[in-house]
This record gives sequence, C-alpha cells and structure tokens, in this order.
Amino acid sequence: MEIYLILFLLLIGLIIGLIIWIVRLFSVYRKGKKKSFAIQVSILTVLLILLTWELQIFPLSKNFYIQDRTTKLTGKKFWSWEEFDYEEISVRGEGYTLDIYKFSEETAEYFKNPDKEFFENFPTKELADIRWTRTPVKESEQEILEFATPTYGGWKGAIINRQDFIRQIANHPGSFYSYDDGESTNFYLIVPDKRLVVLINHNM
Repeated sequence: MEIYLILFLLLIGLIIGLIIWIVRLFSVYRKGKKKSFAIQVSILTVLLILLTWELQIFPLSKNFYIQDRTTKLTGKKFWSWEEFDYEEISVRGEGYTLDIYKFSEETAEYFKNPDKEFFENFPTKELADIRWTRTPVKESEQEILEFATPTYGGWKGAIINRQDFIRQIANHPGSFYSYDDGESTNFYLIVPDKRLVVLINHNM
C-alpha cells in the first residue's frame, strides 16, 4: 500500500506547486510581462487539463474511461452515461468504488443475445478469473458477491439501495457477471433489460 501513499504525497506536492505557479503568474502580469504571462498561462492550462483528465474530473473523462474499460471487458465498444458513482478510498489505497452506467437500446439488444466470442473470450484472463456467465450467481460464488456488495455501518441512503439492487439482479436470471478475485476484488455485471453495466472494485 506504500505506493498509494507515495502517489498521494506526489499529488499534494503537485497541487502545491500549481498554487505557487499561479501566484507567481499574477506577479508576472503585474510587472507587465504579457508575452511571458501568455506562454505560462497556456502551459498551465494544458497541464491542468491533463491532470483533471487523469483524475477523471474533467467533463466526460470518466465516460471515456468507462468506455475503454467496458471495451476491454466485453470486446464491444459502446458509449454509456453515468447512473450512479460512489468512491471511498483511503490514503493507503484501500477502499470501495462502484460505477453504474447506462447504455443505448442498440447496445442492449446486442447484450440480450451476445455472440459466441463474448462468452468464450471475454473478459480476458488479465481482467477476470471467469468469462461472462449468466446469472444467477452460483452458490459457490455467493461469498464473492457479498464481498463485492458490502454494507458498512456508516453507509446509508443511495449506496445501500444500490447494493440491494445489485444483489437482487445478480441472483436472478437475465444478466451476465464476471469477476477478478485477486489482491482486490473486481465484480462486473451487465444488465441488458435495464441497459446497465456495473463495475465494482473492493479493496479491503
């Protein structure tokens, strides 16, 4: 977990550096150095866009991340829109993230009757322990589902409702699931009838 602490400290250092840079920019502007000011503002703007994109703060950056992720998981490239997003991560890297995205009717039609390649080749072994499997989740895998949909004492409201919803979907026919149970647990769920893709990471 030390790598997460190092990354966190680097991020803090970067933010402090950007603040100092912005303060100095005002000094450059007050001195009338317009050319230097314009160049530095351009560089700073590009750096801020890159930083916010990587942190998935920049508008639509999270959508592109989800698109890339689902393409690798399913072999099919499709666009989707955020339905629900939850993230709780500690400095040590432990935490829980839940992303629920909604795709189009056309994509839903494909997932209602996916081709042979979907079941035989995806997700790849690098991303999951099992290929896409029809729900309900097997009895032998219920422990993984429970770990992927925990209910912590401090949680309430929407996150609790979503966990109940995911467990209900995963235990009824009509959807597809896959998971990676390594150092952390990744659980994936595709729900054609509701046009949803669910991506969970639990690292505790």
